Amino acid sequence: MSWALDEFFASVEEEFGVSIEDTEQLDTPGAVIDFVASATASQDGMDEEEHRDHVAAVVGELMARTLGITRYREEWRFVDLKA
Repeated sequence: MSWALDEFFASVEEEFGVSIEDTEQLDTPGAVIDFVASATASQDGMDEEEHRDHVAAVVGELMARTLGITRYREEWRFVDLKA
């Protein structure tokens, strides 16, 4: 795994207070979003969809900051995004 992906996953762990043990299972942005949304509780009265949208927005910001990726689809694999 590249150092940039290592940094991305570390920033996700720090931002959301989650522990990611198997990064190979989280090979797409959507998989990361789903993992974080299911591992964290919604706040401020958000329903599940709003919580997932919030997580997706923050993950998108982290991807932009650590990987330089600003446009993506949730099903794209990280390997393909860096190509």
